[in-house]
Amino acid sequence: MKLAVVIVALLSATAIADPAPGGARDACTAAMNQDPTFARDIVNVALNREAITPSALCASADTMKTHLDAAEHVAKNERHVILAYAAMWVIAAGFLAFLWWRQQKLRAEIAQLRRELDEAAKETAKEATK
Repeated sequence: MKLAVVIVALLSATAIADPAPGGARDACTAAMNQDPTFARDIVNVALNREAITPSALCASADTMKTHLDAAEHVAKNERHVILAYAAMWVIAAGFLAFLWWRQQKLRAEIAQLRRELDEAAKETAKEATK
């Protein structure tokens, strides 16, 4: 972590001091040439050698195996996907059937209201002619 802070500080200071395109790279190269341990640390961080230990490799392999097993299980277990699609189709079909039923009910109610309106208009016309 300290190394990353030092690198960022060097790069930002160099970028501010030397606005030329290769300025930061030249400053970093000069700093690496002055201190061999600093250069080795930068190379190790860049190659991520410090993080690769035998226990990390085993843990990484175990984690990878676990993820691959889970992915294979999901890929083979298509039943839940089929059931989800079936449920969505049933819900969609049910909703469409409900809308059709409601539309028929509204059409019947509109027809009834028209009949009642026509009857009321006829009664009003009869009373007006009397």
